[in-house]
Amino acid sequence: MTKILEKILIIGVLACLGLLSVWLQFGIIEEQPVSFDSGQRHDPDYYIENFTAVGMDEQGQRRYILEAERMVHYPDDDTALLDNPHVVEYENQTAPRHTYAESGWVSSNGNEILLTGNVRVIQGQDQLGPGGVMTTEKMRIVLDRSKGKNSSK
Repeated sequence: MTKILEKILIIGVLACLGLLSVWLQFGIIEEQPVSFDSGQRHDPDYYIENFTAVGMDEQGQRRYILEAERMVHYPDDDTALLDNPHVVEYENQTAPRHTYAESGWVSSNGNEILLTGNVRVIQGQDQLGPGGVMTTEKMRIVLDRSKGKNSSK
């Protein structure tokens, strides 16, 4: 008699679980249409290996060189990521300033570079100073001279 009751109980539990799953599938869950809007995604549209860009001033003089092992461009916000960037800044009457990092981010207008990871700045010796080396984990470089003097922060 107990074996029959056990079988009835097991069948009843399985039947309840089956009814519950049918109810969940058709009764309360409404399918929402999935829309993929590419404007909301942050996917790269192209990348460049062994990237080099040269910035010039109004007189055609070289202001900076930006190099990276790889640059990845994102069209949604028009920014770019850099792998192992190297920035060389040229200013009047001073030795070039070389800045190295593990990664970087370039703003949409190209005037701001954020460097992260083992950032190393090497300033050469010139008539204005002895030069030197500085290290940090993060650094911001502003390349736009129209907003004042070229500054590194």
